[in-house]
Amino acid sequence: MKHIHAMDEKSVENLEEEVPESLKNSFFKSIRNYFREYCVCSSIHGFRYFGEKRTYFERGWWFIVFSITLGICIFFIREVYLKWDRSPVIVSFATTQTPIYQIPFPAVTICPETKLQQNLFNYTEILQKMVKDQNDNITEKEYKLFEYMSMVCNTPDQFGNEEILDKDFFEVLRNVNIVFSDIFIYCEYMGMQYKCKNMFNPIITDEGICYSFNMLDKSEIYNPKVVHHKYLNNVPNKTRSGWSMEDGYADNVGVDTYPKRALLAGTKNSLQVTLISRKTNIDYTCKSSLQGFRVMLHTPTRVPLFSQQYFRVPLNQEVVAAIQPNMITTSDSVKMYNPQRRKCYFPSERKLKFFLKYTSLNCKLECLANYTLNECGCVGFYMPRFNDTLLCGSASRECMRRAERKLQMGTLYNDIIFSKQKNRTRKTKINGYKKLKFCDCMPICTDFTYDVETSQTDWQYIKNLKVLYDEEQLNEDEIHISKLNLFFKSSNFITSVRHELYGPTDFLANFGGLLGLFTGFSILSLMEIFYFLSVRLICNVRLYGYWAGPER
Repeated sequence: MKHIHAMDEKSVENLEEEVPESLKNSFFKSIRNYFREYCVCSSIHGFRYFGEKRTYFERGWWFIVFSITLGICIFFIREVYLKWDRSPVIVSFATTQTPIYQIPFPAVTICPETKLQQNLFNYTEILQKMVKDQNDNITEKEYKLFEYMSMVCNTPDQFGNEEILDKDFFEVLRNVNIVFSDIFIYCEYMGMQYKCKNMFNPIITDEGICYSFNMLDKSEIYNPKVVHHKYLNNVPNKTRSGWSMEDGYADNVGVDTYPKRALLAGTKNSLQVTLISRKTNIDYTCKSSLQGFRVMLHTPTRVPLFSQQYFRVPLNQEVVAAIQPNMITTSDSVKMYNPQRRKCYFPSERKLKFFLKYTSLNCKLECLANYTLNECGCVGFYMPRFNDTLLCGSASRECMRRAERKLQMGTLYNDIIFSKQKNRTRKTKINGYKKLKFCDCMPICTDFTYDVETSQTDWQYIKNLKVLYDEEQLNEDEIHISKLNLFFKSSNFITSVRHELYGPTDFLANFGGLLGLFTGFSILSLMEIFYFLSVRLICNVRLYGYWAGPER
């Protein structure tokens, strides 16, 4: 009896061990069968062969094929992502042309090479006395005028003695400057004659006092605290249209607005300006031996700097300039990207200290003013400033040039070297150039420029104009006359558009297209996986009492 009892206890123990093992085998068998059922039903290409009861070789062959195909698919998806990550924003041509009346006629700034009236101050005579070391024969007033005019003339640095200009600099410069009537004698716009005085307004540039047409008033360009001379940089009696670089003209604005629209193309619809230079005022010592006028075309919001670009109108010649606008806009979908990735700023994203609205060129001018002030303790007379900021004199010109050079080279080092450092905080100085933190003057997202094609010829003005004007006023022995003719080449132009490389639809199409091409995977395939992992399990329990379905 004892032997039988011992046998029963041993059998129970073996049974208890076999039951869990049996359940375990049954569970894995159910998983295998359920996976086979999914493979047979799946819409993913090649999966059905994994579930068939075939040889290991066949299933292994299909597994290798599927793995290789999936690997190639992942590689191409990664390439698409890297392409988007490197260049999320691209520039392409717009699908339609833009009429020129949607943009303003360019602001035209004209600077005479002749800087002063010789009967008020003879710059060459004072310079000759200094060269001959005859300073005792120079009066205090003459010395002061020479220092002031040295800021707009090409004066050698050794003759500069004043590091800081007095507050009356602009008033003195205005008093000795060539009077308006000795520069402009005839103006015509869109086939209609206008008084030049009503079209051109005095403005301060790096060339001294110049005259600008179609430029916005200083109150629409600068912040209120920026200091200006009361007679300069003003645009009086002009009806504002609310035009902006980003939004353009309002829909309810008519044809006659300010800044003036570019209405029609062709030479008949041009801006014509006849300019004169009196021979008695020409000073070849103050400026270079090249005489005439410098002309710069720019947008109405931009402060002109002739150190960057200009074209010349020589004496006794007519210059014809054909204008071709270049405009780039940015789609609203690009706003979601970081400015560093889209490589441009919207006006609301970047605030400037001196200017009301951001543009790349205004930002660079502000950056130059800040850097010059930091290096020299003063700024150039043409730079924006506050009331407590000093103006650099002739003895500070070398410091100003050095500061501008360091800023330019430092910006290049920022773009070329510092931007490529893996650890950008590791080095802040390379080859003596510091990493600049305050100059971040990327282009504005909506901007346009004006390309110019010029041609010129000698102008026999006397034979033509003596009929219309007083012969004494147009004495060939006393004056030179030049003519500028500006017009648009065509009534429409092609705009460039900055937009995202892949929108949500494009990215989904690329991603899904590659998955579909290589594996046949789709959204329905994803739903099948979700179905087999959730809905089908629950329904199997309700229908068959077991998650894997009916027992096979």
